[in-house]
Amino acid sequence: SLLQSHIDVQREIAKASYSQKGLISEIKYEGDNNTLIWKHPIEDFNTGSQLIVHESQEAVFFRDGQALDLFGPGRYTLETQNLPLMNKYYPFPSGDAHETFHCEVYFVNTATIMGVKWGTDTKVRLFDPTSGLHVSIGAGGEFNMRITDARRLLLKTVGTTNGLIVSGDEQKN
Repeated sequence: SLLQSHIDVQREIAKASYSQKGLISEIKYEGDNNTLIWKHPIEDFNTGSQLIVHESQEAVFFRDGQALDLFGPGRYTLETQNLPLMNKYYPFPSGDAHETFHCEVYFVNTATIMGVKWGTDTKVRLFDPTSGLHVSIGAGGEFNMRITDARRLLLKTVGTTNGLIVSGDEQKN
């Protein structure tokens, strides 16, 4: 789909950019508000890297399919002290302060997304026995949404996909 192609292109551009620079030192997402969930394209980080989580975001670290550590807004230097669950299950290498560790990082948008439109594509024809007429029925409207449990949303909805987007085009339909 066009949406998946858009995500794949962004991912490949980011990977190429990071591979030219080597391992990254900043982990962040600064995209649009239509993106509910974004998986960082790189999965190998250094201890000592900076995690930047904006006010309207949460970041969740995964390792081997398990959601481990969750970070709220702020700037964090990734060390064993602030990745307790990751360190408990997968101890960091000792020695060099900037050793590499492997994990997946998802950024979750916690801002309220307003005016998301919904509706039926076509109307359904039904027979009304009271009036004896055929009636065309459809439904539509709009709603606001906000993520309150990032870990649960990731586990129950996203699975192994790269992200979840509320497309601006879908909102206009």
